[in-house]
Amino acid sequence: TMRAFVRSNLAIISQKIALLDLLVSKHGASQASDAFQKTCPIVGASIGQHYRHSMDHVELAALVASSAKDTSMHQQLGELHYDLRVRGGTLEKDLVESRKRLCDVTDVFRSLNTTIGDGDNRIEAQTPVTAYFNLAADDDKEIGLPSTVERELGFCAHHAIHHLAMVRIICLHTVGLSEDELPDGFGRAPSTIIYDKKQEE
Repeated sequence: TMRAFVRSNLAIISQKIALLDLLVSKHGASQASDAFQKTCPIVGASIGQHYRHSMDHVELAALVASSAKDTSMHQQLGELHYDLRVRGGTLEKDLVESRKRLCDVTDVFRSLNTTIGDGDNRIEAQTPVTAYFNLAADDDKEIGLPSTVERELGFCAHHAIHHLAMVRIICLHTVGLSEDELPDGFGRAPSTIIYDKKQEE
C-alpha cells in the first residue's frame, strides 16, 4: 500500500505541473503568472493559494515518509503540524517557484519509491507519527492524533484532490480554460472516475 500512496501523490503533483505548463503555453509567462494569482470570486481564492496550501501538507508528509527509513530521524520528524503554515508568501504568488517546489517534492517521492522495496517496507509504512491540527476557531491549541506514515500520505492525497476540485472551478470560471484543455481527470476523485466508467459500460 505504501507504493500506492506514493504513486497517488505523484500523479496529483504531475497534474499540478501539467496545469502550470498549460497556463504558460496558452497565455505566456507573464499572463500565466497573473492567472496563477488571480482570485476567483466563486471560490474566494487563487490557483496559487490552493497549490501552496495543499503542497504544505504533501511536502510535510513526503519529508516525514522519507525520514522513516532512517531510524535516527523517527523522534525528530515524527510530528506533522499541518496548520503551522506560511500564508501569502512567494509560493502562492510566484508560478515559477511553485513549479520548482512541485518538482522538488516529486524528487522526494521518487527517491522514497526506490527504497520501498528494500527490505521490509512495512517498517516505513507503519512508522508511528502524530498529526496535529487546529480543530476549533476559539482555541489555538493544536490537537494531536496518532497516525502512521502511510495513513498521512493517504490523507494528503485525498486532501489535495479536494483542492484540485477548487482549482478546476477557478480554471473554468476565472482563468479562461475549457473543460477539454484541463489535464485528464483534473480535480476529480478516483472514486468518481471509477463510478463514471462503470456507468458507461
